[in-house]
Amino acid sequence: LERERERYMMPVVNCPNCRKTLRLPAGAQSIRCTTCNAVSRISNPTSFPPPLPSSSLPSPGPRSSYAPPPPPTGGSSPLVYSPALPSAHGPKRAVICGISYRDSCYELEGCIKDAKYMKYLLVNRFNFPESSILMLT
Repeated sequence: LERERERYMMPVVNCPNCRKTLRLPAGAQSIRCTTCNAVSRISNPTSFPPPLPSSSLPSPGPRSSYAPPPPPTGGSSPLVYSPALPSAHGPKRAVICGISYRDSCYELEGCIKDAKYMKYLLVNRFNFPESSILMLT
C-alpha cells in the first residue's frame, strides 16, 4: 500500500521528444523515455513542489478558499532535451503499405493518403531519413 502511494506522489514530466507522460523518481538526475528512448536531464530536481497528501486537499464547494498554484516563473522547463542514444539495431528503417483493393467490392478509401501521411510523420516527427522509408502502394 505504501509503495502504491509513493508511485502516485512522484512528480510527472512529459518527454520533450514524444510527449509521453513520465513519472520522475525522487532525486533523479535524468530519465529515459520508455517509448522513444530519449534521455532527458533534470536541470533542478528540487524545482518540483512536494506533492500534497490526499487528506490535505480542500473539499470542493462554494466556500472553498482553494486556488490553483501559480504557473512556474522563468519560462524554462526543468527538462533539457538530449538526443536519443543510437539504436542497437542499426539505422531506422520503415516499410509503409497503402493497399486500396481498387476495382473490387472490398475497395478502401484513403489508404494511399494515409500511407503518405505516415511517411510525412516518420520524416518530420521521428527524424527518419527519407532514403530509409520504402513506400508500397
